[in-house]
Amino acid sequence: MNTTPADTQTQHKSSNATIDMLLTSARQQIEENGVLDLRVLDVARDANCSVTQIYRYFGSRNGLIAHALGDLYQEILDENYEAARNYLGTSGPLTVDHVMGVFISPLMLAQAPRMAVRLQILAVASTIPELEQRLAEISKRQFEKWIATIENVKSRLPAGVIFEDRAITVDLLLTMPYYARLLDREDLHGAVYVDWMRQKLFPNA
Repeated sequence: MNTTPADTQTQHKSSNATIDMLLTSARQQIEENGVLDLRVLDVARDANCSVTQIYRYFGSRNGLIAHALGDLYQEILDENYEAARNYLGTSGPLTVDHVMGVFISPLMLAQAPRMAVRLQILAVASTIPELEQRLAEISKRQFEKWIATIENVKSRLPAGVIFEDRAITVDLLLTMPYYARLLDREDLHGAVYVDWMRQKLFPNA
């Protein structure tokens, strides 16, 4: 029996619908029970699918987790980025105080509802290579977006104001060494970091 283009398109839509149902079920299971208690049988049952379909579309339980948690991680990063970008805008002059309004205290950050979820995802990634690879890809793309935003901000500050962007690219990122591992950038560690710390500790030396 020959397969027509219409049949192929229908099969593709059906596959996408199944994948969406499985991811929705997995995310619900993760939010309710945590990653360690995720059972493929429960995910398949709640999505009205078979366990075989999970392995067909995701390769393994870890593949399913990597996809579901990767999507959630991307969502959290996008929320943070868009909030800062909307606050700063993309054109017009900026003041130092205006830029500082983007930052919140570590205590406030730790109390943010999504921060706990983000940290849990990072913790799980250290034990699931598929998830770690997905987070690395997401983090690198997000980092490039932030670099572009920083350059935009620098161009809109008053003449003579120096924006020390290493406070973002080196200092803040390396307070969580796992991010440096995900980003795998030579300019975020080694001699650059030592030089940055030297200038902070001994500004007049």
